[in-house]
Amino acid sequence: MILGTATHRMILEPDRVGDFAVYGEVEGQNVRRGKVWDEFQAANVGKMILTKAERDFMVGQVVSVRRSPDAWKYLSAKGTTEYTMVWTDKVSGRRFKGRLDKLIPSAHTIVDLKSARSCISFKFGGQAYALNYHIKAAIYSSGYEALTGIRPKFKFVAVEPKPPHECAVYRLTPDVLLQGLEDLDALVKLLAECEKTNTWPPTQPEESDLVLPAYAYTSAEDLADLTYDEGDE
Repeated sequence: MILGTATHRMILEPDRVGDFAVYGEVEGQNVRRGKVWDEFQAANVGKMILTKAERDFMVGQVVSVRRSPDAWKYLSAKGTTEYTMVWTDKVSGRRFKGRLDKLIPSAHTIVDLKSARSCISFKFGGQAYALNYHIKAAIYSSGYEALTGIRPKFKFVAVEPKPPHECAVYRLTPDVLLQGLEDLDALVKLLAECEKTNTWPPTQPEESDLVLPAYAYTSAEDLADLTYDEGDE
């Protein structure tokens, strides 16, 4: 999390380089324990402390997005970073708050910077769905539209934390936004019902079959042939 925060700051707010301290660059800084470590922490109170390896990963990501014409087009555009929006949803009446990585007002564009295990399209798509990026994008888009009357464009800038630090830009398409809005609506309704009844059901309420993802099977025929036998227990 510290590395992710540091990378965000260096890409979006490079003037805050003084927020970091790197441990391990001088002799004696070998382990993060003991007298040397304690003294280093005391001398850098309020700063994010990174290892040399973490610093190198951060710098690699910064260089990667600056070298990417597609990514740098948005990240270098005139706008506001870490922009906070607060609004009331007209349907549910709930107050929402969103903190945008970057807002480009002139182009009505929201930019969301993400650290990605892989920038390959289908792999980043899987990460986006697993971590609900589409719902977050729906929240931010709805908030901007509620405040301005304009539906914004939404861009994901994905960059890999490990060398060679591949970088890619993805557009939020109307169908993905619609799915995010539908999922958001379902969650808001579920929250309202839980608050009303003071009942908070678990994610998995009862015993069920273990289901592997489709790619775990060698073929569609293998998946179709699988059967479950109660006697297997």
